[in-house]
Amino acid sequence: MTKTADAPIVLLHGWGMNKQVWNGVLELMPKAFRARVKVLDLPGYGENKTVLNPYSINELSQWLSSEISEPSHLLGWSLGGLIAIRYAASHPDNVLSLGLIASSPKFQQSGDWPGIKPDVLSAFSKQLQNNHQQTIQRFLAIQAMGSNTAKQDLKALKEWILSADQPHSDALSGGLELLKSVDLRKELKSLLMPVFGIFGRLDSLVPVTAVNELKVLQPNGDWLVREHVSHAPFISDPENFVQWLFEHC
Repeated sequence: MTKTADAPIVLLHGWGMNKQVWNGVLELMPKAFRARVKVLDLPGYGENKTVLNPYSINELSQWLSSEISEPSHLLGWSLGGLIAIRYAASHPDNVLSLGLIASSPKFQQSGDWPGIKPDVLSAFSKQLQNNHQQTIQRFLAIQAMGSNTAKQDLKALKEWILSADQPHSDALSGGLELLKSVDLRKELKSLLMPVFGIFGRLDSLVPVTAVNELKVLQPNGDWLVREHVSHAPFISDPENFVQWLFEHC
């Protein structure tokens, strides 16, 4: 894959999290490489107190356009990947390459796409109305489930969540709605910039079978599946994640 020396590398976190989730891999990066990396809090998360109305994929893409001032490598984890796809489709001249980290153009399972079962997402939405914190904790447990380092992964995720302000309720409910409803397969297929991704074979949120479908949408993409890893490959195996990032950016 063609690398663009010194270009910014923008990282977007997933649902319920914040930019602190990247701390572990940032610490492993060489100083010069680390200087290129920009981590962002999505609206309503961490230090970003912006409350979007509506909390839509287009509004999130528009917000991102105010954060990316020059052509950059754009990578998103989980929900962050969905936002990255939308931004890359609408601002292709500003995206040198697109990286998906345990992410997908469509998260909800349907007859022609592997993903999260609709009743699981509906249950999360219902639980969120009653208890935000409990819902986030349950989501974190599912993210780590199956990984060889599940206990350590879950501990790290919880620590990073607690290190920042709690997410805004509109960001949580709006983000879940995006996971339920957004379908960006056509947008992903239309992209002409290099596309690459890293996935965990044990991921129950973005099942490994989805990677086969991604290969159909982007046959020239570089798709890596890590063994013994679940939904957070950069936490389960940070050293190899940094190497993967370095090779592509």
